[in-house]
Amino acid sequence: MQKAQNAMANVGLHDPLLPVANDRHAPWLRRKLASHLCRFQESMQELCPKKMIVLVLIFGCGTGIVAWIYNTFFEVIVHVAWDKLPERLIRPTLLHLSKKVSWFPAVNRIAWVYTVVLSTCFGFLAGMTQRILGSPGDLPDTVRDIHEKGYISISKAPSMFLCSTFSIAAGGSLGPEAPLLALCGASCSWFGRRVLLYKGQRLRNCALLGMTAGLAAFFGVALGGSLFALEVLHRSGMQFYEVATYAVATGALCLVVFRALSGLPFGAIWEFTQAAPHFHVDFRHILLGAAVGLIAAAFAMLFMAIHRVLGKVVSSLGLHEHHTPVRSGALGGLVIGVIGVLLPPVMFWGEFEIGTLAAPSSALPHIWPKGGVWGLEPFQQGHYTPVLLLVIAVVKLITVSVTVLSGFRGGFIFPLFLAGTSLGLAITHVPNVPFLQGLPDVMVAMTMAAGLNTAITRTPFATSLILTALSGHPEVAVPCLASSLVALFLTLPFPFILSQRDRRDITIKDLELDAEATGQTVHIDQGTFSGRVQEVADESDSYVVSDSHVHNWVISGQLTNGNGHVEAPATPDQLGVVIGGV
Repeated sequence: MQKAQNAMANVGLHDPLLPVANDRHAPWLRRKLASHLCRFQESMQELCPKKMIVLVLIFGCGTGIVAWIYNTFFEVIVHVAWDKLPERLIRPTLLHLSKKVSWFPAVNRIAWVYTVVLSTCFGFLAGMTQRILGSPGDLPDTVRDIHEKGYISISKAPSMFLCSTFSIAAGGSLGPEAPLLALCGASCSWFGRRVLLYKGQRLRNCALLGMTAGLAAFFGVALGGSLFALEVLHRSGMQFYEVATYAVATGALCLVVFRALSGLPFGAIWEFTQAAPHFHVDFRHILLGAAVGLIAAAFAMLFMAIHRVLGKVVSSLGLHEHHTPVRSGALGGLVIGVIGVLLPPVMFWGEFEIGTLAAPSSALPHIWPKGGVWGLEPFQQGHYTPVLLLVIAVVKLITVSVTVLSGFRGGFIFPLFLAGTSLGLAITHVPNVPFLQGLPDVMVAMTMAAGLNTAITRTPFATSLILTALSGHPEVAVPCLASSLVALFLTLPFPFILSQRDRRDITIKDLELDAEATGQTVHIDQGTFSGRVQEVADESDSYVVSDSHVHNWVISGQLTNGNGHVEAPATPDQLGVVIGGV
């Protein structure tokens, strides 16, 4: 046991279980468990490939269970509120009133009120959750935490769990993907901090493994979902490369556990009725993908403009998602409900609504009544004109912005997929356009969805993989990639997720400081000091390190190394700044 205590001390950590393991008066079982945990902690301090595989197994199975619990919970809420309750209580009650009360409207004329009321109520609950439990954060907050703290706080998990569930049940245009990313990342962060006592890059690796697992489980695409969590942290490509292999492995294992517990199959989830099972792709389709990327980039810029304008409108009303969460949530739910009854396909996060656009004969899921203010029958009897599809695409962008500004919590990946799919189908259905005639609708729909999502989230590789898998058409992979890259490059100067940034230790490693100009070059601890170093000055035995992102640091006398030990100041012949490592 003394060996374990020394191991903890060598890395500058304090293990609260060591006194229990050494206390002879503690219960035998507790002492035994504490002893085994201390030995496990000691063995996991030096991460090697074998130990990383152990983390993959632990996190893969654990996050699979977390994802299943969350998915089951929100699906039950949505199923009861939007399927069981209307059919078993609301519709029979309205039928009874319309027969017994002469002035009461017919069911098909009054049923839409249920949608508006239910959305408002769930929006109110989402706001109350934030008022009581605090703000759960959102995707930009998660990205910022990974860069600045290296972990996701477990304290936000209860609020995220409930707030995102109510947001989804309200029919808002945010999905479960971002909550799953945050919940699984927070769970692995907690395990890394409290059980393994990790700090710095090792703790960040735990959070990254959890994040990739959550998205892999939800999308049902192990490689695409895992890469998405790694790409979305940066504006121009994945940079936490050293953990990528283990992250994909964790995502694959999590996906297996999640699908096994849920009883869900693997494979495509959308069936485009106008697409042949297989079709030939040549260079013209790649050029088409690039051209679609241009349109998608412009559409993304439209979305950013809409979000800015609506943000100013919300502020002028005295509303703010953090300062007035209850009012913002209730009013946002009301607006979402009103828009939803006028245009039912824009309700909810879009995963299943895309299937209705792909196969118009299928009814919209979840929403009741299916036709909104237009009646109980399916919306437009499943007939979507190019103009209607264009309207759905634009209004979907508006509902995404309204949902975000209302303080709802969730991910906008699938909502962007739906907006892009609708716009792509609108273009495909325009008559008398050369080359588009006879082109499979899945081609333009998926390339547009890929370009739009990439322009907002900066995830070209993951987005292409996910859409290829979910559409069931591998032929669209390269056109989707072409669209994604073009949209990415065109919108690089216009980021939407402002917390995305370059990895700081990579930035610093590429810098070499002039020993003659600065007097000395120093080693900066990865867990405490990181960033773009502008100068290192020797002033009265202190090092002044200026950083472009955070406040200046003044370190007097000596510095700490990566293991938490104090070491002597660096000498002038040590060139370069050393940061990080696995």
